[in-house]
Amino acid sequence: MLASEKDERIDIRLPASLKQQLGRAASYAGMPLSAFLISAASERARQVIHQQEEITLSQEDWEVFLRGLDEEGKAHPRLKEAARRYAKHLSK
Repeated sequence: MLASEKDERIDIRLPASLKQQLGRAASYAGMPLSAFLISAASERARQVIHQQEEITLSQEDWEVFLRGLDEEGKAHPRLKEAARRYAKHLSK
């Protein structure tokens, strides 16, 4: 991340013991505290986003999914409702 890209700030309050623990961990990682916090928070954010937005299917489930895509016919009402809710979620 370039210095010019850093245009936002977050201020937090935390117990002194936690700040010491984070500082120690940052030192072991060879990083300044702020860089360590950004790295750790960024990684955790990626994990949470992945858990919420990615789907992993077994081979059997994948095959069932593909067969469903190949079938012609009308969409099930529950599928239509799920698509509507998803579109609404995206527009937030």
